[in-house]
Amino acid sequence: MNLIKYFTLLFFVMGSHFSFAQKIDSLSLDTLYDAEIRLMGLAENMVTSYDEGTRISSGTNFIRTLVRALRIKHAYDFPFDSLKKNVSILKSPDDLFRIFTWNVASNDENFRYFGVIQMNPQKIKKYKDTTNLRMYYPLIDRSDSINNLYFAELDQNHWFGATYYKIIKTTSQKGAFYTLLGWDGSTIKSNKKVVDVLIFRNNKPYFGSPIFDLKGKKLLSRMVWEFNNRASMTLRYEVKKKMLIYENIVPQKAANSGMYETYIPDGSYDFMIWKNGVWEKQPGMVRDFKME
Repeated sequence: MNLIKYFTLLFFVMGSHFSFAQKIDSLSLDTLYDAEIRLMGLAENMVTSYDEGTRISSGTNFIRTLVRALRIKHAYDFPFDSLKKNVSILKSPDDLFRIFTWNVASNDENFRYFGVIQMNPQKIKKYKDTTNLRMYYPLIDRSDSINNLYFAELDQNHWFGATYYKIIKTTSQKGAFYTLLGWDGSTIKSNKKVVDVLIFRNNKPYFGSPIFDLKGKKLLSRMVWEFNNRASMTLRYEVKKKMLIYENIVPQKAANSGMYETYIPDGSYDFMIWKNGVWEKQPGMVRDFKME
């Protein structure tokens, strides 16, 4: 990287983080600025490079560089805002953790997903039991080898990869549940929307828990919709009404049932509310729903 480009990026990064600088000592701050500049370049290459090998190698180096950066003192207080063009960075509503997710595309438009959960040291230092506790957890995408997708509980090494855009915290007598809304560019012909759930047990993260009640015989541990890649399916959380809303999808022709690359939204919306420790589907359609 030439000096002009380096200092241009440095000025941009430092300017965007001025309000956070007072929380971090100067040595850590300088190291984090430098790491973010390196990550910006890798992120750009892994998303925009025309060469598949460059995208893959940049993605591999990105996660290595990010994990090293997360080991730096006060890293949790550093926002990494400059990466948000290419990487989703979400904090949980209770600020217990944040999760980084991103993808790398192959030439045939299949996507491989990457992620890291970073714990908030100010929260976890209050834990009485720190057995198995780590400051961060890399996530390994095993989407292609997961059996019983709708019912499986998965650990960090067997993750159903997605890029998350919303975290919703709910609680019950069993503990805290972090519902994750995400997107998965499934194939060259189809995309997916995903509702997964993150829980912590014995200080380890797990994905999937039987908390989705669609009024079937069994509770689902996650929900996944696959549809035509030219379509756009609504999946969102309505904060004021505390409703999880999803748009229904149908095949374009009855004869195409089960051919998910032909599915498109039909303009109707169902919704779920958190009730008695589960997300429960409600009767009827959403009324007076407007896209924001």
